[in-house]
Amino acid sequence: MIKFSLRGKVNPQNLLEENKLFPIKQAQETLTIRDFGKRISRESTVSMMDTMAVLEGLLQIIPDEIANGKIIKLGDFGTFRTTLSAEGVATEEEFTLSKIKGLNVRFRPAREFRDQLASVKYERVS
Repeated sequence: MIKFSLRGKVNPQNLLEENKLFPIKQAQETLTIRDFGKRISRESTVSMMDTMAVLEGLLQIIPDEIANGKIIKLGDFGTFRTTLSAEGVATEEEFTLSKIKGLNVRFRPAREFRDQLASVKYERVS
């Protein structure tokens, strides 16, 4: 269940326009990697220590491989890929490495993940 409240927001493109109400997601419980480890261990035959070792391995390997330009596809979970943030130039001669401002990591949920999100319920809170 996603909890939200309504908040008025200004249109930055037209400051004279009346505020419109938008749903704002409320902060909810934060889950840690240890929380995931406990749940996986509880719902499987794998010990907590083995589960945590695998999760820690993923936390080490995924950033390393992303930094090497790889696309990380995690089955029914989704795909991590990178894009570049850079300053545009008019000609190839104008381009230097200093124009690259950084690497962005993008996540695209797989179909099964998206299907589960499609059935999310919402609750308005005050």
